[in-house]
Amino acid sequence: MQFASILYTIAMLLVCTLAAPLQTRQEKVSNVKCTGTKALDFHSSNVAQLQICGSIAGSIQKCQGAPTSTVGQSGNVRFTINPVVSGDVINISKGRWEQGIKAAFAVCGQNIPFTATFAGGARKGDVKVTYGSV
Repeated sequence: MQFASILYTIAMLLVCTLAAPLQTRQEKVSNVKCTGTKALDFHSSNVAQLQICGSIAGSIQKCQGAPTSTVGQSGNVRFTINPVVSGDVINISKGRWEQGIKAAFAVCGQNIPFTATFAGGARKGDVKVTYGSV
């Protein structure tokens, strides 16, 4: 019985050492163009980020209502999302949206205005995102 326990322990250690490391999901963004050099207001940016699709704040996990474009605005900060494919509808999830914003900020800097293409987020493909001041 002890031999089986030792063999099981060795097998589990081997599996754990060969397992792939856990990584956070990183959304793919492309065509990132930084359109400003001055950071926009942090609070207004966070509120505007949650105002897309009529609000994805709270428990809502995905853009509702299949809009063909959407704007999230707070104060003088605005996010605009449009599908890359004309006539497509936006169905971006909150997680994909937030990770895409983080990836674009990693290129331009925190709260620096940008334009970018986020992979997925529309029924037929990608979405174009513009972040800037009103």
